[in-house]
Amino acid sequence: MHKIALLFDRSHIDTQYCFMELAIQLAGNGFEVDLYMINTSNNHLPFFENQHIRILPFPESKFQNAEYWSKIIYSKDRKYKAIIATPVMGTWIAYQTARIQKIPYYYFTDELVDHLLADVPETLRTKLEKRNYISNKNAAATIALDEERYHVQEKINKIDYPHDHIVLPNAQSGDVVRLRSHYFRDIFNIDDRKPILLFAGTLNWNLARKIYEETKTYSEKDYHIVFQSRTVGLMGEGAHPFIKMSTIPIPSAMMNYAVSSADIGLVLYDKDSVHETNNGIAGGKIGTYLKNGLPVIAGSAYNLKIFEQEHVGTYWDGDITFDQIAVQAIRDMASNREQIPGYYKKHLQYELFFEKFKQHLLKSIKIR
Repeated sequence: MHKIALLFDRSHIDTQYCFMELAIQLAGNGFEVDLYMINTSNNHLPFFENQHIRILPFPESKFQNAEYWSKIIYSKDRKYKAIIATPVMGTWIAYQTARIQKIPYYYFTDELVDHLLADVPETLRTKLEKRNYISNKNAAATIALDEERYHVQEKINKIDYPHDHIVLPNAQSGDVVRLRSHYFRDIFNIDDRKPILLFAGTLNWNLARKIYEETKTYSEKDYHIVFQSRTVGLMGEGAHPFIKMSTIPIPSAMMNYAVSSADIGLVLYDKDSVHETNNGIAGGKIGTYLKNGLPVIAGSAYNLKIFEQEHVGTYWDGDITFDQIAVQAIRDMASNREQIPGYYKKHLQYELFFEKFKQHLLKSIKIR
């Protein structure tokens, strides 16, 4: 059985289906998978039913690095056929490991490097940018979350050389399914049938703050708003007069059940922020909402107009009040929901995209 290493210098593996599905699909297609990740107290370790997926610590400390490299060089248990890695440290270690073991590796762009290095001191940033260029150039291909995101990456990473890329969406496999669930109604004791508008994710996005402040003046409305996040304190949040705040981490195995209890998903990326605009179209929450049959309110980044154009959501320019756009989205909710299964299958259903990557991977392994 071929063994693949996933070198992810990330802790939030459990919250992003681009990571989870990659491991699941590889194992389901006959590979043994070693998933290296960073373990922190505020993120769940991912759970996989497939016993061919093993979780290992990403080498950060001196001890972890010594252990990693000794096993890469000497242990038969760590002989890989290929590596998939995230920038910047993951891809640099993958580049070095691939040279030692004479195997291919893939550059997995879950995040754009300009954002990852934004707060790094200039001298170190220059060094890391050089490493990033080398590791991207020598990769067998780039895995991108979206075609548009890859074109942004081309400019940031200065991809001025022939280079393959493959799109693997940040979404789950399988058809759209809306589960029977009262999760948020139960935990917040919501006993009416008003629709629930759900924002799931970190709270440090500009439009999330806008909604948080605007709704402080709201009293009774024809809908409820739930903010579900693992991050606490970014808005000084506590008791909010209108928004129901939940900071209880939901493991990925329960996420569909929780999201299915809502009615509309909020996709909030600001058109005035380059970082938010670049992230928006590939945001993990989009796939999660649509997988569970939730139409979206998406804005205000211009590339998010696609959801209204495809009749699976409502675009919010951020200028009119949130209440106005909420009323419009609720009015169109039923008709938008009907279009979601077709849109999801065409743009997001993971296993339909994975086959192209699988063929590229097998060819890369065979060549070597």
